[in-house]
Amino acid sequence: MSFSSEVKEELALLTPPARHCRIALIAALFHMCPALTKDSAGIRTENAFAAKAYEHALRRTFTADVERSESGREITVQVSGKEQVRTFLETIKLDPVMPTPEEGARKTPRRGETAMVSKVLLQKTCCRKAFLRGLFLAAGSVSDPSRSYHLEIAPLSEEESEEVKGLLALVGFQARCTRRKGRSVVYMKDGEQISDFLGAIGATKSLMKLENARILRDIAGNINRQVNFEAANLKKTGIAAMRQLEDIRLIERTIGISSLSPALAQAARLRAENPDGSLLELAQASNPPVGKSGINHRLQRLGEIAERLREKEEGGAAWQ
Repeated sequence: MSFSSEVKEELALLTPPARHCRIALIAALFHMCPALTKDSAGIRTENAFAAKAYEHALRRTFTADVERSESGREITVQVSGKEQVRTFLETIKLDPVMPTPEEGARKTPRRGETAMVSKVLLQKTCCRKAFLRGLFLAAGSVSDPSRSYHLEIAPLSEEESEEVKGLLALVGFQARCTRRKGRSVVYMKDGEQISDFLGAIGATKSLMKLENARILRDIAGNINRQVNFEAANLKKTGIAAMRQLEDIRLIERTIGISSLSPALAQAARLRAENPDGSLLELAQASNPPVGKSGINHRLQRLGEIAERLREKEEGGAAWQ
């Protein structure tokens, strides 16, 4: 099961204790998956988690009988009867643009034909979170946190995206909008924000799983950075040591190590005998011992001497 499915499975079992929050949840799910005729009102969806959450909230909020039916993968959860439908629509406070039941058969509205939600239902922060829970159940997804951080609600119309983005801002989340395959998407990519969002909509178990994944990713990231840093240092040290050995061989071939001062001669012999040794190891092997900066200075002096010898050789070759 994907991480998205795990989150939705957890959310499907949570029913807000407060009636006003349940109404906000119902309104969100109805907006995303509306099924309305003159004699019935509910949702129609292939999303089993959304259907379960809707059914639980509906049964706890309305006295009317709740009907559930399945046809293939499609699930319908609704209340029936003109009075029950009227009560349902009045309860979720649809805006006037939403058609009310009337005599004769009605066509089930599609997404975008209903208002997102009446602002009356979202005056409290808890109701806003319940509404966002419904939106995520119906049209949300979140990536596996062990691989990446990405949470989105899609597809939406541009108007819906702006409403959802504004609603997220009211609850404390900074989301962005983009377009994918001609449809608008609201998304977040910050791991901490996604974690807080899951907590806000009630997915506490999933939040803990995400946090554990974040910790492991941070540890792995720190280890990788440290390994890369050390590898880069080793490479840099190895290149420097090779150059120092070349300098020492040039000095020995031209003027001889014995022509150097005792300190430089000792540094040259130590490097030649310890081609892979670090500066600290060379410094400690010196007699008397010196600091890393001291041995590094001596090796640099050997490099300067070798460079002058190279220039002299090149000048002589050019003269010939």
